[in-house]
Formats: sequence, C-alpha cells, structure tokens
Amino acid sequence: MSLVRNLTTFALVTITLTAAAQSPVSGRPKQLTSETTAQLIGVLSEIKQLEELSGSAVSADRWQILWLHQHISEQVMAASLQVDATIAQIDNEIARANEVRGYLADRRDRTVSRVNLFSVIVGGSVGATSSGLQLSSSLDKPAAAVGIAAGSFSTGLALYGIHAQAGKSSQFDFSSNMLAEFFDRPTLPNSQYPATVWTFLNEAIPDGPADLTRRQELMETWIRVKRIDSLASTEKIDHVTSQPSELLKLSIDDLEDRAAMLQDVRARISYLKRDLGVLLASLPPVADAP
Repeated sequence: MSLVRNLTTFALVTITLTAAAQSPVSGRPKQLTSETTAQLIGVLSEIKQLEELSGSAVSADRWQILWLHQHISEQVMAASLQVDATIAQIDNEIARANEVRGYLADRRDRTVSRVNLFSVIVGGSVGATSSGLQLSSSLDKPAAAVGIAAGSFSTGLALYGIHAQAGKSSQFDFSSNMLAEFFDRPTLPNSQYPATVWTFLNEAIPDGPADLTRRQELMETWIRVKRIDSLASTEKIDHVTSQPSELLKLSIDDLEDRAAMLQDVRARISYLKRDLGVLLASLPPVADAP
C-alpha cells in the first residue's frame, strides 16, 4: 500500500509541475494577466461585474451575465482583429523588404562571380604568357613586365570584387514604415499602431527589468545586436524608417536590418493574442438555465 501511495503522490506532483510548465503565460499569474489585459482593452469593470453576478440564480441576473459575456467577447475580438491587422501590415513590409534585398543580393552575387571568373581567366592567360616568354633568355624583361601586369590586374579585380560585396542600393518604394513610431519619426497613415497595440508595447515587461517597456526592450536589443549602433544613429534610423517620398536609397544591409527588426516587433505583438486568449479562458462560465 505504501508503494501505491508513493506512486500516486509522484503522479500528482508530476501533473502539477507539468501544468505549471505548460501555463499559457510563463512566470505570470493567470489572474494578473487577465486583469492587465482586461484593463488594456477596457473591460475590467465588466469582468468584475460578471464575477459578482456569476453565482446568481436570479433570471434577470442571468440575462445580464449573458450580455456581459457577449460584450467582453466582442471587445476581445476587436482587439484580436487589431493585432491581426497590425501583423498583416508588418508582414507586407517584411515581404517587400526581403524581395528588394533578394533582388539586390542576386545582382551582387552575379557581379562578384563574374569578376572572380574573369580574374581567373585573365590571370591564368597572362601568367601562361609570362611563363612562355621566360623560355627565352632574351625575353626575361618582357616576361617580368607581363608577370607584373598580370599580378596588378588580378589585384585590381580582387579589390573591385571586395567593393562589389556591398552590392547596389535601391529606393524602398513600398508605402509602409512600421518602425517609424518606435523612433518618433514621421509615420504613414497606414503604419500607425492601434491604441491598444501601442499601449501594449509601451507597458512594462512583467517580471522583467524595472521600468523597462516592451518597446524599450526591443530598442535595446537592436542596439546590442548592432541593427543600429545607437539611438543617435540618425542615418541608419532614417533608412529603416524611410517612406517612399523621402527617396532614400537602401543598401542590402539596410533592408536586412529593417526586415529583422520588423520580425522582432511582430513577435512581441503576437504575445497580446496569447493574453487575450488567457482573458477569455478566465471568464466565469454561464450556468445552465434552470
């Protein structure tokens, strides 16, 4: 019997630990998450009222409970659609940035490959000519001159190839600059974050460093991984937040950094949908009608 009790206790402990590990919000109490999200989308008072009425058996209260459920669900749905719309705009800008970057990278790679091939062909041909001239003792000086010319030419092509590694630049003519608001730059009308999403990004990170918001944490990450050198990197910030009317030409590195930074923003915003799901799951259920 003691073995059975031990096995039962072990199983209960395992289930408890597994449930805790699979909690939808790691390190955040479910109640705290629900209250924060409810306040964010403006339904905190309705949820408190719903909790007070959830145990009532009065018919009039039951209709009020149904109305509160419906109202809260509509607000959650509206916030979720705002998140989806924001992510869709970000995804379109990422796709366009990657398309332009891929085009420029293909052109660069073709140029570098041709330069390298041309260097090998010319270097080999002129080198063979120099070696052939050395077969005659009377042509030592011309052979040396040809050899020097071959080396100089190959070096010039190598330097050109190194310069070509940076690739060409191109205007980013897609009407979107979803990073502009992060750096307080002029924002296109279709690139402004909904109030709910923007408030979420400017909230302090739960269980994170004191007074550090999600937006600030993103910007510190970009500086740490050298997407931008600092918040004073005016030229770089201009490039990752540009709009078509500015006629700025973006390099391959600019487009790559822009897409990567947008991916980071997308990932942070996606957490709001997780919190909205936790909020819905925390609502008191509607009791069966008598």
